[in-house]
Amino acid sequence: MLAGIAEGVGVASLLPLVTLMGQTGSQPKGIAGAIFNFLHGYGIEPTVGLFLSVLVFGMLLKATLSLVALHQVGRAVADVTVRMRLQLIDALLAARWSYYVRQPVGRFANALGAEANDAGAAYHQSAQLTAELIQIATYFAIVMIFSWKLALVAIGVGLIMVLTLNRFVIIAKRTARKQNRHIKRMIAGLTDLLVGLKPMKAMGRQGRFQTLFERDARIIRKAQRKQSFARHANKALQEPILAACLAIGLYGALVIWQAQPGEVLIMAVLLVRMVTTIGKAQEGLQAVRIAEVGFVSIIEAIDYARSAREPAHVGADPTFERGVTFRDVTFAYDDTTIIERASFEVPRGLVTTITGGSGAGKTTTVDLLLGLHEPQSGEILIDGKPLSEIDLVSWRRMTGYVPQELILFHDTLLSNVTLGEPEFTQEDVERAIEAAGASDFVSRLPEGVQTIVGERGARLSGGQRQRIAIARALIHRPKILILDEATTALDPETEANIVRNVLELARSTGLTVLAISHQPAWARASDHVVRLEGGRVVTVERRVDFTAETPEPASSASA
Repeated sequence: MLAGIAEGVGVASLLPLVTLMGQTGSQPKGIAGAIFNFLHGYGIEPTVGLFLSVLVFGMLLKATLSLVALHQVGRAVADVTVRMRLQLIDALLAARWSYYVRQPVGRFANALGAEANDAGAAYHQSAQLTAELIQIATYFAIVMIFSWKLALVAIGVGLIMVLTLNRFVIIAKRTARKQNRHIKRMIAGLTDLLVGLKPMKAMGRQGRFQTLFERDARIIRKAQRKQSFARHANKALQEPILAACLAIGLYGALVIWQAQPGEVLIMAVLLVRMVTTIGKAQEGLQAVRIAEVGFVSIIEAIDYARSAREPAHVGADPTFERGVTFRDVTFAYDDTTIIERASFEVPRGLVTTITGGSGAGKTTTVDLLLGLHEPQSGEILIDGKPLSEIDLVSWRRMTGYVPQELILFHDTLLSNVTLGEPEFTQEDVERAIEAAGASDFVSRLPEGVQTIVGERGARLSGGQRQRIAIARALIHRPKILILDEATTALDPETEANIVRNVLELARSTGLTVLAISHQPAWARASDHVVRLEGGRVVTVERRVDFTAETPEPASSASA
């Protein structure tokens, strides 16, 4: 606003300047005369140098104030962009597990990248549009001082420009939506493809995906072309509209109103400046419409993730002195029952295996135990306390979890074990690697724990990846280690070695182990076997008497 006033004052100084330059000795009249009388009243002599100085100073002040404003806007834009990303990450990390199952990973990548940038751009364009609207109001006030008729002409020209070019604003917004929609689909598809690229290439079937991507790319290209045309057409048509309206305005001022040429010149300058600013505001509105598509998209992603927020189980601190009990637990996805009235125990200090065929509900029992899902009926007890009444985050921190689908990051072996948490020392890492039976192969690596494991651990064998995953699960000294089909994809010898290592660890430390597996190796080695079929517990085999006091951990020698 201040920059607009400074520019307006600078431009307004042209009127007395032109009047002074064309003065023939008579006292000037009108606005110029009023300005001269005002200056004389304060003992200031109107000179060409004075008005030129006012003009230059006004423009310099406008530039300075604009730079200050744009600096603040730039900082705000960066804050908005970062805040959007952090809000999305916070919402995603706090969402319940069922939310992720229904979302493509690429959707989040696009939101954190392009859509967050669009959100910042939308804020920037909105701020700039607001500034231009303020400048329009400032110019209108200055023009009103000179001539209310000229002000009406300027408003009329602006309305004609806005109504004529509004069609291109609508086109730009429509094409931006289409472009955003197909870019999201393209990124989501590419992300999924890269995760499972190896089998696609092995079977030579990646060509179909190429066709799909090319189709999306063609649609995006077409939308970009229309959007580019709409933006350039909006800008290009402003000048002829302005020229036509300016010609009409000058004709009316010179011929109909018979104004002085000097006043007409200054009025023309003010009219051009005002209408040009209206044109810039029109371009700014178009830019806002384009950028707001990404802004709205990331806001919707944040709101949707927040609506799936995991309920906070703020309750008593958990203990793990006796074990876990499932009591008549039933769970269903939509209308499909997965677990039906399941009852069994996972005693502390022993090795328990939940076995059964594919689709028996084995993994779902783990998800229920970790609070990733909540049962429709029945209850899960930790040392006799319902899981719903204890602090869920604290309970999860007491567990070590190794899934079937291992996720190793493209980072060092050390970072994959510690997950970047600074509280773990080198000794903690070595202890976890030793406990997982991975010290032999790690010691043979050229860079030891500083070795980069490759994307998804591609530089390691399947058994080596599993041992690193077990080390990751053990580094924080959990009370219970959960192995969810962790050895299913391994050869029998590697599986047997891992089973033996885990059993030795359990016997020597008293660690409770819950293994989910349909492989007979785990069932043979366990103290306690629960068999599921169709979500029901069909048999429970107790090989030790855990109704009595839980045995103390055996020494390494006896183990």
